[in-house]
Amino acid sequence: MGHPLRVAPVLRKYPSLRLYLENAGWPFLDEITGLMYQYPTVYVDVSTNLHIFDKRTMLMYLEQLMLRGLGKRIMFGSDQMWWPEVIGECIEVIQEADFLTREQKADIFYNNAARFLRLSEEQIAAHHRVTSE
Repeated sequence: MGHPLRVAPVLRKYPSLRLYLENAGWPFLDEITGLMYQYPTVYVDVSTNLHIFDKRTMLMYLEQLMLRGLGKRIMFGSDQMWWPEVIGECIEVIQEADFLTREQKADIFYNNAARFLRLSEEQIAAHHRVTSE
């Protein structure tokens, strides 16, 4: 777990660089918030931290990011290389988060990543066709 401000020199040099920081910058809430306010191309993911750390603590951290207006830049990461079986558990944690609206959950699970990856309307439509079948 690196300190999120370590990437600030790179972002200053390349201000249009799009990047995401794993585990939502945990445990550096204020620092990740400041970085994301300053650089609108910075996104974060949640997943592994929902499994490894105390669930209640991680939900409070996620809720703080949402309250700070960063919900459009939070993505779900399925990077469970060592424990792929916990992806479902992490999805359930997000699904059960009562402070998230249905739209916010959709943003975390798909919409924010689609925007980050600059998916075309055609790609998005194709993904939605596959998931609705």
